[in-house]
Amino acid sequence: MKASEKRQAEVRIIEMGPNDAGKVSLCGHKDPGKACYQIKFGWIKKRMAEGLKVKLIDTPDEGTAGYIEYVPGEHAWRAVNAAKYMFIHCIYIPKMYKGRGYGSRLIEECMKDARKADMQGVAVVTREGTWMAGKALFLKNGFEEVHTAPPDFSLLVRKFRTSAQAPSFKGQWDRKCRKFGRGLTIITSGQCPHNFKMVHDIAQITKDRYGIEARIVEYRSYRQAQNAPWPFAVSGVLYNGKLVADHPISGRRFLNIMDKEAGITAGTGR
Repeated sequence: MKASEKRQAEVRIIEMGPNDAGKVSLCGHKDPGKACYQIKFGWIKKRMAEGLKVKLIDTPDEGTAGYIEYVPGEHAWRAVNAAKYMFIHCIYIPKMYKGRGYGSRLIEECMKDARKADMQGVAVVTREGTWMAGKALFLKNGFEEVHTAPPDFSLLVRKFRTSAQAPSFKGQWDRKCRKFGRGLTIITSGQCPHNFKMVHDIAQITKDRYGIEARIVEYRSYRQAQNAPWPFAVSGVLYNGKLVADHPISGRRFLNIMDKEAGITAGTGR
């Protein structure tokens, strides 16, 4: 057996348990002492009761080299209809480990659990812009696109039975956005650890620069997330009933959006 083949054979997939905080980087966050890590890990532990699983790639020489997070579609924290499918929230492989087949190994593990649970397949939301995984890895593993949403979100599925009804996006995005009314709303949840810094930075900038008190809405259940006004669901910013950020953003990016796109002037709140 070649050395590379031996290393692949020695790679293990292990499941994160409720006492494993600090053993794996969560979306790039490694320090279990930081609030963002604690919030994410606390969210994971609560969701385990709903069937959430986090599986890790464990290598003999380099330790953890990536992970996947998935849950039965009925409990997905995305704005999707995905009952009877296993739904992938996140798959994370650091750049240094890409090209080794770890992503495909993790997807295979998810499909194995879906088959054990007698589900109809596996679903995932991807996008070609920033923040989420793109289509390529999933298309390579037999997924197909079944629905799209603006600006560049795709819902992909790997069906186990061709006759199975495909999942879909919830839709009605503009109507749901308008429900938040005027002013600035930050939507957050524990599902994404990057939200902690985003909420703090944007709320402070909004108050200091624009004289606006931000409304912070924290999604605490999958039902709230599934009825969000955009597919990613768990992190975003709305201004006057319009979605201006559909993923976690920096304070600088927020300033650019508000100055250029929203067209408000510092200190006026208009």
